[in-house]
Amino acid sequence: MIPAGYLLKRTTPPPGWLRTKDTKVGEVCSVSACVNDDVVDLVNCWQFNKFGLANSKDLLLNLAKEAIIDLRGTSLFFYEIYEQELDSDGWNFDPQGWQSLTLSDASSVENDVSPPEHTDRETKLGYDVVAYRDFPDHSPLSCNSVATELKTNRYCLFDDFDQAKDAVDSGKFGGGCEEGFYRIMSVHRLDGWQA
Repeated sequence: MIPAGYLLKRTTPPPGWLRTKDTKVGEVCSVSACVNDDVVDLVNCWQFNKFGLANSKDLLLNLAKEAIIDLRGTSLFFYEIYEQELDSDGWNFDPQGWQSLTLSDASSVENDVSPPEHTDRETKLGYDVVAYRDFPDHSPLSCNSVATELKTNRYCLFDDFDQAKDAVDSGKFGGGCEEGFYRIMSVHRLDGWQA
């Protein structure tokens, strides 16, 4: 896994249509903004890296301050990304098709991700499977309701990497989920950060 960047989010309880099979999701912490909103719009600010994320928490906080965004009730997330991706039309998944990451040229800043500082308290929440084009467009566990058929944790994420990769390899995201490059990302919440 390699450092991918940061997002500020307002997480939410699962919407009514996302009732999970084996676990009670209490808070959706997906990477994409389909269910939980990104607080800072990196695209319109032209401050996103090749993963569609912010290189540092300071950048996010400064952009929020400039835009006079109320940060109460927000969470700061840090993400890592698996070095490979699987291209899919949303119907078919070939487990032999994993390839090195194809990074978009749409990014506006160089990839220079600052990992969390040693003073940051970090909690790993789990692993998300994200359908990318230029940005983390969809998290099918939540936005396509795949979590209603698979076991996820209370954050609507997989507990471990192997669980996430096995779900992709076995076609659990088939049947009409989003097309794109399927990437596995670890999701970390930074606790106790100051806005």
